[in-house]
Amino acid sequence: MKKKEAIRLYKFSDGKLILLVKEKVAFMRRDTAGFVPYGITAANITSLETSNNTFSNFITDTEAASDQTVATTLKDNKAEQVRVEIRNVMARAERKYGAGSAKYDKFGTQTLSKQSDAELLVTAKRVVRVGTTLLSELTANGLTAAMLTAITTLATEFETLLVDQQIKISDRDIIQEDRVEMGNAIYTILVDFCNTGRNIWETSDVAKYNDYIIYDTPTGEPLPPVTP
Repeated sequence: MKKKEAIRLYKFSDGKLILLVKEKVAFMRRDTAGFVPYGITAANITSLETSNNTFSNFITDTEAASDQTVATTLKDNKAEQVRVEIRNVMARAERKYGAGSAKYDKFGTQTLSKQSDAELLVTAKRVVRVGTTLLSELTANGLTAAMLTAITTLATEFETLLVDQQIKISDRDIIQEDRVEMGNAIYTILVDFCNTGRNIWETSDVAKYNDYIIYDTPTGEPLPPVTP
């Protein structure tokens, strides 16, 4: 069965959750004696704090997105290098055979600028293959074995960068899912502890009761009063 997409249980930001936990942990440490009869000990409070610190230090989507962008830029730059070298070969083939001739078309570079990454890899290998076959005919026009070798080298580097980009995209998806699950686990415990705190002081201490209120709004703050 396919795993369901992780969805946040809270409306505010991860940064707000981290601050809320720090705040509530401070209150719970102050009021530890009141929580102990309900099975929430100092160790439980410390465990929540530790999880929150781990969450705070966990890689953010901004960082993962940056890694993905860098990988994409490197891949795109290498792709353009491959295209430049292919065009160098094709300029010589055009001079020798003419654009649209059977031998020119055999290289399969007619839509070079519009080709996808996968298509570009196939084209690069085909250009090397066809260029090697026709090398003796194109030598007088300046085509060399070194030029074809350069395309092979660049295509190999491009393929490596393409795979790396896909890994970075996958890593980002995994990081996002892990972060949501970590945040949800912390939020669930926080809600449980705060619900207990409100139950403890609901009828005896208004100030402490208010200390354990969590406002599940986009800002984590109470909504402004509605004007009649």
